[in-house]
Amino acid sequence: MQFNEKESSWQSRNEFKFGPRFASPVNSPSYEWRDDTQFLQVTRGCSHNACRYCTFFKNVPYGKVDLDEVAFYLRFIANGDKDMPVKRIFLQGSNAMHLSYDELMEISELIYTYLPNLESIGSYGRIDDLRDKSVEQLNALKDAGYDRLFFGVESADDNLLALMSKGYDSAELYEAGGKLRESALQWACTIMFGMGGHGYGFGHAEKSADFINFAQPDITGAVSMTLIFDPYTKMYAPLKYAVDRGEFTEAGEIERYEEMRAFVERVNASTIFAAKHSTFPQGFRAILPDEKEELIAAISKTIEEGDEDMFRSLRTWVPKAM
Repeated sequence: MQFNEKESSWQSRNEFKFGPRFASPVNSPSYEWRDDTQFLQVTRGCSHNACRYCTFFKNVPYGKVDLDEVAFYLRFIANGDKDMPVKRIFLQGSNAMHLSYDELMEISELIYTYLPNLESIGSYGRIDDLRDKSVEQLNALKDAGYDRLFFGVESADDNLLALMSKGYDSAELYEAGGKLRESALQWACTIMFGMGGHGYGFGHAEKSADFINFAQPDITGAVSMTLIFDPYTKMYAPLKYAVDRGEFTEAGEIERYEEMRAFVERVNASTIFAAKHSTFPQGFRAILPDEKEELIAAISKTIEEGDEDMFRSLRTWVPKAM
């Protein structure tokens, strides 16, 4: 398909028919906030929207953004590109990778029509977004500009995947991880510590580390489960009500670092481990396996010297830091 600005349908329509540029607050990994990166909404909400620890997008029904609306906002990005070159687009919506292969290819073609010098297109994705995509299609998406994609894994423990209503099990996780490993795409994923609650043990850490060893993501990001009040959706995560009823007890602060240490001890893949999220009172970053021993020593020091009460009080500041 060829997109010609003079012939495109959106130009002749009332520009005020479009809604706000973003249906919800912009969400991306922190390292995507660069002067040469712009955000472009191609979906709204989350295709799953049922994870029990999450408040993002709860008030935004899932939907696709029409191409004429995408083109409308690309025109403004392209105008800014004249003064400050745009090298990367990070797609918005919870998981734009839920779109079909054909839809993603069409969006890439449209983006490069307006931004011919763009270097890459990034996005968040869910593991089940890869159900309908082959390794060959992932490589074609790479050739079309998609790269450095970010997938929320959280855990490879079937008990926790079910408890948190993730929408897939570890078998599907490994199937998707195999596709990513075999493809040419660079990608990152998230592991969530504290997900099993107090006293759950290290099964989650060990099973998740085994998945990292298998799938070999370029970056393994870490977060610590925090059941905050979301000022945008004006709600708590559904799991918070289970805590209030005494059905789930949150993991302690030091306990989360013990889980992190068990995870790192088991990882042998080549990956950048980044636990610098605002949900950690003490953050870490290391290149694995080269800096593994130094990282374990640093985590152990936090376990030995960390103040449980102080760390817990710092967690109350997370909504202000996110």
